[in-house]
Amino acid sequence: MPHLIIRRIQSSHCKLGPKRCEMCRDMKTEMICLLNIAPEDAGLAQRRMIEVQVGGETVWKEFDIVRTFVDEEEALGFARSNNIKDIKL
Repeated sequence: MPHLIIRRIQSSHCKLGPKRCEMCRDMKTEMICLLNIAPEDAGLAQRRMIEVQVGGETVWKEFDIVRTFVDEEEALGFARSNNIKDIKL
């Protein structure tokens, strides 16, 4: 079962992300995204990682982008409609 969160993330072209990849850094585009931090094939594909709080502990989780939102209002409306509590914009 997917564990869904909403985050503002920087777009990237690879799994390394903007902190470690010059091409990703050059993209400089932020997106508000619905992320699945419990993909079915976790550990079997190369993905970007995100730092999240799980049970009060900070952990790194791989993620899939499920959907992007046009703005914060759309993201918050989707969160309310789908009972998503973990939101950081």
